Amino acid sequence: MILISDASENDLDEIYRIEVNSFEKPYPYSLLRAYLVLADGLYLTAKYDGKIIGYVIGIIQNGYRGHIVSIAVDKAYRKRGIGSILLKSIEEKFKMKNAKYSYLEVDLRNREAISLYWKNGYISTYLRKNYYGRGKHALIMVKNLYNINID
Repeated sequence: MILISDASENDLDEIYRIEVNSFEKPYPYSLLRAYLVLADGLYLTAKYDGKIIGYVIGIIQNGYRGHIVSIAVDKAYRKRGIGSILLKSIEEKFKMKNAKYSYLEVDLRNREAISLYWKNGYISTYLRKNYYGRGKHALIMVKNLYNINID
């Protein structure tokens, strides 16, 4: 069974290992630690048999936007629904903090992640060119958390 819980200082080594193995330009350990405070309860881990197999970090912007800063699942546990569980968990936390929608940036080359977000109700809104470096673009994806007009 997958257990979703708040991240703690003790989880950082495992979170960092997943981060480094998941991204071309991973966040530094110090930033992942800083988010324990900055994310204000929006930093979650997924555990299986006591081992961290995924995490998600979110923040609330302008009082109504839930921004998924980072989400990753250990490569050995991908394609098992853990990413979807983490997304649903952070979206519920966003709603508890009155966010109207959730959004994220995803590398345009990361087809698996884009597919995961599509399956979970995210839509593409625009392309942010060179977001990840020269010639490496980000797709901005958004999900309305309440099925209401967010204009």
